Amino acid sequence: MNKTVILFFLVFLSTSLHSQHLFTERSGKRGEILNAYVYPSEGIISSRFSLIDSSGGIVSYTEGFLYVDEQISIEAALLGIPSDIAPGKYILKVFCETEAGSDQFTKPFFVSQRDYLSMDIHLDKKMSELRASDDPEKAEQSRQLWSVISSFDKEAQYFSDVLEVPVETYIESAFFGDRRNFIYSDGSRNKSLHYGSDFAAPVGEPVYSAGNGKVVLVENRIITGNTVIIEHLPGVYTLYYHMDSVSIEPGMVITKGTEIGKVGATGLVTGAHLHWELRVSKIPVDPLRYLEAPLIDKDIIMDIIKSIH
Repeated sequence: MNKTVILFFLVFLSTSLHSQHLFTERSGKRGEILNAYVYPSEGIISSRFSLIDSSGGIVSYTEGFLYVDEQISIEAALLGIPSDIAPGKYILKVFCETEAGSDQFTKPFFVSQRDYLSMDIHLDKKMSELRASDDPEKAEQSRQLWSVISSFDKEAQYFSDVLEVPVETYIESAFFGDRRNFIYSDGSRNKSLHYGSDFAAPVGEPVYSAGNGKVVLVENRIITGNTVIIEHLPGVYTLYYHMDSVSIEPGMVITKGTEIGKVGATGLVTGAHLHWELRVSKIPVDPLRYLEAPLIDKDIIMDIIKSIH
């Protein structure tokens, strides 16, 4: 995230009784995180952030939360930018309930192009039946996973720094945003997006937590096999699929680098690997991007605070 861009594109809320200011990037790529901040945070009871397209449709939505760390106290929001939306101009709309009433304001946000690979995946008869099945258990597991990653706990502030690759020895075998064409054993086809990064590794290779967090799901699922979901920030989760075994339990609060299981080939797979996702406001974003950039940049926030005082 570019510090000068953040500070240059400051929007003053002239109607605000509390003289709040909105800070955000001017633009971002498909499959990245849009970070937005309202400062000062005093008097804000709740906030809602929406990214809206030209037709008025909401493409990304989240609540804000009070982010506090040492000298920092600011209303923060992280929105996932979908990897399949069209590049172009969008509107970031923010609504704040305050002790004195409410504030509503908007600013333009530009989504830039990012290209993704396309790949064909041939499935044998067993894998074809597994993917195409309308098994009610599979549908229930999907609803449960969606419920978990849709939850938003303002107090869930475990980790805001740079993530860590969850395996030590691997070959990246598939990439975030891949446009996949599944070819079934009967010749029929089905298209989908790849929501994470795949790391091919031997069965039994340790899998580690990418950051501090709370374990919110551990389940052996039909499609994703042995699955773990870890909550890092409000609405921010990492997901780990296809593991051979799991060594943690739901409710545990763990630190970055904690072993959570072993690489495997469970669920719908064509070989042993770890599928790793990063979900932000329910939307999958590129996890590899946040091996270099923090989820929340504290230096930028400090510059924001200094610019106001």
